[in-house]
Amino acid sequence: SIGATEQFRAEKGWVDPSETPIDAPGMLKADYTPGDLGFDPLGLKPEDPEEFREMQTKELQNGRLAMLAAAGFLAQEATDGKGIIEHFTSMS
Repeated sequence: SIGATEQFRAEKGWVDPSETPIDAPGMLKADYTPGDLGFDPLGLKPEDPEEFREMQTKELQNGRLAMLAAAGFLAQEATDGKGIIEHFTSMS
């Protein structure tokens, strides 16, 4: 299923390699916005391109913050050998 998903994404976003110049491999289609695969079952995607870019930026920042939090959990565990669940249960 991952292979089928990647195939769909490649066909939607990238120009067919047989149609690209030799010095421009991996060329994106002109009407393709990275990350926009058209999957929006709840209708949350903004119609305005500027609002869409803003939402993309917010999602990237949220993901980066989550990665920092996960790194903090790992650093704490490396420091005292207790996992995050053990820390939460020891607080009560």
